[in-house]
Amino acid sequence: METAGCDDSTLAASGAQYQLVSSLTWEYRKFMPTSSLLDPWSDAVTISNILAKATSTLLVVIGAEAWCEKCRLLKPAFDELARQAPPHKVMLWLDLEDHAEFLGDYIPDSLPELCIYQRGSLLKKVQLDGNEQSLHEALAATHDAKSLVGDDPEILARLMRHDWAQSSGG
Repeated sequence: METAGCDDSTLAASGAQYQLVSSLTWEYRKFMPTSSLLDPWSDAVTISNILAKATSTLLVVIGAEAWCEKCRLLKPAFDELARQAPPHKVMLWLDLEDHAEFLGDYIPDSLPELCIYQRGSLLKKVQLDGNEQSLHEALAATHDAKSLVGDDPEILARLMRHDWAQSSGG
């Protein structure tokens, strides 16, 4: 790709990334560093600071890698999307076993389950098929979603507390 006198190596060296928006348009997007994923235990303050902003989005997949084959298949694709997430998006993988204390009594009907929160409300809960396509389809369909009523696992409310990891012993 070449844009305004810059070639791919110049863009890569600058830390900027461009995303293909249509076949003719490239849009500049500044992404978070791709080196690490947010951890709900050790990054509690960072997560709550991001989620406190009105423009934030929280995407959580609840899975169980130890025994759920669909979860094991989906995790690498989810991790890659999380690494490329823009600064206003928090993408977390919560394992039923590793994060049982955080999830409390909430157990999804099926795994893996995607929960999407925007503007302080649960917009969508979707059981994923365990493949990258099902994840992309669920994420693409959020533009029309309205806030859900009931059966909110209250993940957003807990994550917005700076001290939830300390008070939980995480």
